[in-house]
This record gives sequence, structure tokens and C-alpha cells, in this order.
Amino acid sequence: MYTVPGQVFYEASRKLILERRRRSHFVADSQEERLDANFETMENLQEHLREHNLKFETIPYVLQLNKRDLPNAMVVPELTKQLRKKGEPVLEAVAVTGQGVFETLREVAKLVLAELKKSG
Repeated sequence: MYTVPGQVFYEASRKLILERRRRSHFVADSQEERLDANFETMENLQEHLREHNLKFETIPYVLQLNKRDLPNAMVVPELTKQLRKKGEPVLEAVAVTGQGVFETLREVAKLVLAELKKSG
């Protein structure tokens, strides 16, 4: 498991890490003022996957809505509507307390195992 921050500054790191990864989960910042940054980071993820001849549509993928504890967090249905791309599982989290983090990893693992069963 590898992780990098979502800020544009870390784009090169994300690109290198994706080079050998065949699954992903996207940690979205639930704050309304970060919605555009989420869109930009999502586009970067999809671009980097294409550069490695990977199709976003076919990789196991989970959307995590982080920072659910903040007062300016968008409501889950609206944030999901804005960020969900392909019917992927959506989980809520508060990473600083660990809430939802293990559940997200478990969901990614389930999708990876299902993908391995299909291809193997």
C-alpha cells in the first residue's frame, strides 16, 4: 500500500507510485472549498493511469470521503454525486481518528481479490 498527498505539489510522486499499482482508492477532502482540488487530483489520477496503459474503468477502485468531522463538510449524497465515477464503493472517514480507514482498505482488498478471481 502506497499513499501520497493529494495536493498538486505531489503530482510527480503520485505518478511514480502509480507506475506499478493496479488498484487505487481516492481520498477526497469533504470540505466544500476543496471540491475543485478533488476534481483536479482525480483528473491527474486518470491521466497517470492512462500514461501507464491502465484503464480507470477496469481497476479496482474505492472512493473515501475524508474529513467527515469538519463543520464545512459537504453532505454525503452531494459529494458522492460530484466525485463518484463508476459506481465504486463510497466510504466515509475521519483519518485523524482512524474512523473508516481500515474499512476502506478492506473494501479495496475485497475488490482486488474479486479481480484476481476473475483473471486467475
